[in-house]
Amino acid sequence: MKQLTMAEIDQREDRKARRRSKRFPFMLMSPFFVLTGIFVIVPILIIFVMSFTDMGLTLEWNFIGFETYTRLFADPALKTILLRTFLFVVLATICSVLSSIFITVITTFYLDVIYRKENAGIIFRIIWLLPSLTPSVVYAFIWNYVFGPTDYHLMNIVRSWFDLEPITWFALYPQQILFLAVVITSASSSIILFSAAVRQIPPHIIQAAQVDGATPLYICRKIVLPYLRWPITQKTLWSVLIYFCTYEIIFLLTKGGPAGKTTTFAYYVYQNAFNLKKFGMGAALAVVLVAMSAILGLLVLRAFKVNEQLQEPRMDI
Repeated sequence: MKQLTMAEIDQREDRKARRRSKRFPFMLMSPFFVLTGIFVIVPILIIFVMSFTDMGLTLEWNFIGFETYTRLFADPALKTILLRTFLFVVLATICSVLSSIFITVITTFYLDVIYRKENAGIIFRIIWLLPSLTPSVVYAFIWNYVFGPTDYHLMNIVRSWFDLEPITWFALYPQQILFLAVVITSASSSIILFSAAVRQIPPHIIQAAQVDGATPLYICRKIVLPYLRWPITQKTLWSVLIYFCTYEIIFLLTKGGPAGKTTTFAYYVYQNAFNLKKFGMGAALAVVLVAMSAILGLLVLRAFKVNEQLQEPRMDI
């Protein structure tokens, strides 16, 4: 038997070490892949297959092909729900992004950077963060207390100061209240991201602009906002996807009412699957929901030219 030289032994050991080093990352990630497959991929496949059935309360897998989708798109309520959902997503996204920019500019740029009032900026940001840090159930309870129908709820107490009768706020203004609750939460959750982006602006750029006589408004428009382009893209994409799939706060505040005025597409999925026990129809609606969310996400990425943003950043001053 041929004896190996030390050089050949070293080469073999090196090859084994390289193979082990290549396998090691996959070994570390294997639990993640397994859990993702079990709890994400498999349920998605089950929902997709279920969408071709008329499964109901009996849980029988009666395959009916595309008939479920035919019934879905023939539903006269679907057009109204989709229109309401798209209007809600567009308006909520615009208001959420603009309010996030406004809060960040006031608390981080003006108070922290321009006027050096860092403590005041921190206090304001903490206050604005509270809605996003509050559990959904508690948050909904607060809104129910503010806009409840009795004399003991906050807005009706305020009305009593002016000798006005109490009103049922959720019956008269359900969409406005829901819109306000959702936008406030979303705007507050973006403060950290936007504030971090403002703090990444090199101080010498702002100082040079101030020396040249630039006003704070000019600095904000020409320096701060360009630095916020990427966070604005992230915020817009996140808002579109979150708002399109919103149902939790609707369930807690209005349950889609009154008379379906606050029923969005995601809540319509929930109603069919869990209230009406139409699991096949609910699965088909869920598939359509995911498909439309993906399309909306791609449209947002295209509109904001993400490929250009991923290149080396450039800013003209």
